[in-house]
Amino acid sequence: MATRGSRQAKVRRLRVLLADEHRCVAEGLAGLLAKRTDSVRIVHDSEALLLAALAGDVDLVITDIALSPFSALHALRRLRRQGCEVPVIVLSTHGEPLIVREAMQAGANGYVLKQSTSGELYSAMEAVSAGNQYVSPELMASLLQAPEAAHRLTRRQRDVIRCMARGLRTSEIAATLGISVRTVESHRQALLDLLGVHSGVALIREAERLGLIPLAPYDASAHAGEEPC
Repeated sequence: MATRGSRQAKVRRLRVLLADEHRCVAEGLAGLLAKRTDSVRIVHDSEALLLAALAGDVDLVITDIALSPFSALHALRRLRRQGCEVPVIVLSTHGEPLIVREAMQAGANGYVLKQSTSGELYSAMEAVSAGNQYVSPELMASLLQAPEAAHRLTRRQRDVIRCMARGLRTSEIAATLGISVRTVESHRQALLDLLGVHSGVALIREAERLGLIPLAPYDASAHAGEEPC
């Protein structure tokens, strides 16, 4: 049975890459992690995250989801496609089952809320560095209680968002996907409810910001004069 001291020593040897676009948050968290790790390197955008992780000189990545110019989930999918197996913990304010499940499916090894204690983050670091997965207990409870539909976007919902991101109107989306206008409207309302936004423009931006759909240029002119979705 590992002692408390041995568990701390295991975490202390890690070389951590920390990604957060909020500099004050990143610096405060780095100071906290420095007490338990060998080194902490801070980056503030997803491109720097990719480069640093692929360089191969880190043992653990801790990242927020919302990074620029693309989300941490996009970065994570790219890392996994390129064979990078460094453990990744997502540290986020988002606790919705949909977001947690998407992060784990993208290749995250752990998911911890920013509202959690430092002790919980240390537990997550120890778990994932040992090859295990870790999800905050309160998040795991919500995952188990939420209906399966709340865990993920369906293929059709992703299709609808992608069409919206291309600037297609409701009737055009219906024709493109071979479904009725009413079905498109139903999918769009479900998506608005899932992501907690109130317009089509906000829906597209939030889905891309969180890495739920591939990044795509948004043509604002295509929506000129359109009523909010």
